[in-house]
Amino acid sequence: MARKRATSVQQLVDAAARVFERKGFVEATISDIATEAGVSKPTVYQYVTSKRWLLETIVEQIIYPLRNSIEEIVASDLPAREKLMRYLQVQVNSAIRYRTYYAVLHADQHQLSPKALRNYNSWAREVNHTATGLFKLCAEEGVVRPDLDVMTVVNLINGMMLSISRWYDSKGRLSPDELLEHATQLLSGYILPPAAD
Repeated sequence: MARKRATSVQQLVDAAARVFERKGFVEATISDIATEAGVSKPTVYQYVTSKRWLLETIVEQIIYPLRNSIEEIVASDLPAREKLMRYLQVQVNSAIRYRTYYAVLHADQHQLSPKALRNYNSWAREVNHTATGLFKLCAEEGVVRPDLDVMTVVNLINGMMLSISRWYDSKGRLSPDELLEHATQLLSGYILPPAAD
């Protein structure tokens, strides 16, 4: 019986992410990815150039939408508190949506080509720089405590948000909104209550 042909590169990228998560990049083969996608190995090569290209595409599909969303939030005319809440929401949603992709990124980023690794590191610095600016604004406007080191806070919060991808189960007891509420409550010692009018 003939296998169903893949209808998009995205289906192969998704299949590769699942295989890389289970087997790791080094142990995974194009044949494994073809089987996961329900296509033949030659079909995979009609869409993609290599296993490494798939890994780099997985990383790109996490980093660029997240960076763009964060930059859009920071550049908006929203009040600082709303920017912060949207920043946290974007981080939660990204960790949930790309859970498998994040697992692959954490396990296999050392397998990226030198250029892709430079791009990833540059992205991480840009996102941290943008987030640092947001958190400084929040401190200036009385949204968060000003007495804590901003870079440390940014790294701690980003680490917490990224860890969601390791343990969150969409079929579990918390919705993404409830998860954000828990994160906000956890940060309540850092995020100051709104000023009374």
